[in-house]
Amino acid sequence: MRAIKLFVTRKIAIIVAAIIVPGGLIALFGAVLVKAMQRTERGRKVIALARRNVPAIPAYFRGAQRQAA
Repeated sequence: MRAIKLFVTRKIAIIVAAIIVPGGLIALFGAVLVKAMQRTERGRKVIALARRNVPAIPAYFRGAQRQAA
């Protein structure tokens, strides 16, 4: 019973934080969408295709820092 209470409290805290942080609701919606897509075979294929075709964001920023130096 206590585990259920902690899970609900955590969900409420995440939603409140998403409302307070600018852009948090968009990030929360994106996370829920990706989580739902990972439940199906077709969704997993779409996510794998997106990961192959979209460059890694940290690598992008490292390249921008090298160009500035």
